[in-house]
Amino acid sequence: MAIKRHKRGNRVYLAEYKSIRQGKKVISKFVRYIGPEDKLSTTEKTRKRVLDRVNLSNSYRTGDVRLLWAIAQDLDFIAIIDRICCGNSHMDGPSPGKLLTLWAINRVIDPESATQLERWVPTTDLPYLVDVPAKEFTKDAFLSALDFVCRDDGACGHIADLSAELDDALYQKWRHDHPLPPGAKETLAYDLTTVLFFGVSCPLAELGYNPERIRRRQVNLAALVSKHDKHPIAHFVYKGNRNSASTVKNLLARLDGLSIDSGTLIWDRGNVSKKHVEMVEGMNWKLVCGIPKTSNEAKRIISMTDIPIGPDTLVRSSRAGHIYAEKKQRKIYGRERSAVVYTNRERRVKEADARNEALAIIGRELDELSETGKDWSEKRLHSKIQSILNSRSNFINARVSRKKEGPRVVWSYKKQELSLAERSDGKWLILSTDETLDAHEAVNVYLEKDFIEKVFRILKTQEEVEPVRHRLEHRVMAYLFVCMLAYRLLSVLQWKLKEASGKDDSWESADTLLHALSRVERVEVTFGNETKTWYLNVTKEITDFLGEIGMKELLKVETRLTNGLKM
Repeated sequence: MAIKRHKRGNRVYLAEYKSIRQGKKVISKFVRYIGPEDKLSTTEKTRKRVLDRVNLSNSYRTGDVRLLWAIAQDLDFIAIIDRICCGNSHMDGPSPGKLLTLWAINRVIDPESATQLERWVPTTDLPYLVDVPAKEFTKDAFLSALDFVCRDDGACGHIADLSAELDDALYQKWRHDHPLPPGAKETLAYDLTTVLFFGVSCPLAELGYNPERIRRRQVNLAALVSKHDKHPIAHFVYKGNRNSASTVKNLLARLDGLSIDSGTLIWDRGNVSKKHVEMVEGMNWKLVCGIPKTSNEAKRIISMTDIPIGPDTLVRSSRAGHIYAEKKQRKIYGRERSAVVYTNRERRVKEADARNEALAIIGRELDELSETGKDWSEKRLHSKIQSILNSRSNFINARVSRKKEGPRVVWSYKKQELSLAERSDGKWLILSTDETLDAHEAVNVYLEKDFIEKVFRILKTQEEVEPVRHRLEHRVMAYLFVCMLAYRLLSVLQWKLKEASGKDDSWESADTLLHALSRVERVEVTFGNETKTWYLNVTKEITDFLGEIGMKELLKVETRLTNGLKM
């Protein structure tokens, strides 16, 4: 190699040449341009290229993992869990807070059982983020972490359960950082769902009915959720044969122990009773709930209330129909209370048509029976009549005639009962102990309680909470705590997206963002003494989403020297 000098104007430039033989001649061939002589000493050694010495690391799933990890850090998951579950105890290996946080992230994006987690974690950025070697995240480590939340205390003969204390601490952290609007109080919805079970050895798994009306072993999971931001306040685990109404006392006892100011409770009509209403009032909470149409009080109030149809009574309109409502002071559970009767006009017509159609068919079947059963015994006729009437017997009088001539089966419609049913078609009754709510507000507060159903849908579809595969009672309870921990991550993500966009489709946006981020991988490329972190498959859609929720630095490319310093 040779360095040649070329003068151009008042400056001298350097270039590198090499000698090559062509036949009998030796010629110089240009290799590369070096630069001006006054900026580069001719005695300085030429810097060598290192492209032939590039080191490329493995790629790791990072997009959705980093997003949920950042949310978990904001919620202080690890510190809260470790403080309550471990205190000042020294631990070898990852703490329960770290293990359960990783498990919660897994349940959001790629639900796996404890037996699969030790293979899943090393494929992600989680060991890098937690700063713990991947080999530490074993099946036994995850299962042992559950025992810090709930454990079977053999000395006392009962389950030591810290999930209630954890729920309260996690909620307080969230509400401290994200307070309600000035002057506002919590409005909380309460409901219960069934979670199907795998196995028969757990005492919590009992035979019970579920929405599919199948008697299977199950546990019941109840939740208390804030209407303001869909954030969970508390959760409860019950045996599979407990109904929702029988859990209300547990709910009120837990509510009394939480660090929360009195607000408003919403629950379904299946939970209401005079005793429950009085208990809520005694705690200075307000209650908005439905009253079953089967109760005598509800029948009386509904049948006596005619709701005028007009713009001043219209509450809401949707594909399900138009709802009108009126507020009355009526005697309910021993004293005058605010009763709101609301009606869905379209539903009212459908109910009347369905009943009339069913009764018309029954009438024709009874006429046919009168002819075909002329020679039947009375016992056989009575049995057949009952099977025809089925659940509509309250609308039809039917008997067997003993006369030899004329129809064998005599029947007629009960006009009074039909008239009463018509007055109740498409009508429902709401009890509101909050006197400040008008008819419109009470109906909307009650009907909008279905946001808690979204919690259960997420748990069962996205998190795949069922069937439960744990056998020990305390493990089942701790596992469901992890599932609720995972829901907290999702609820915060949807809240961030809703705050940023102001739109009601934040749950769908959260799904879209997590799906897009699931393709993002982290890879490290080393050039000599420099290491650059790159994120693959980052699209403009991802960048825009992260910018909206204040996380645009989440996937920032970084360069560091081999000594660990960032550039």
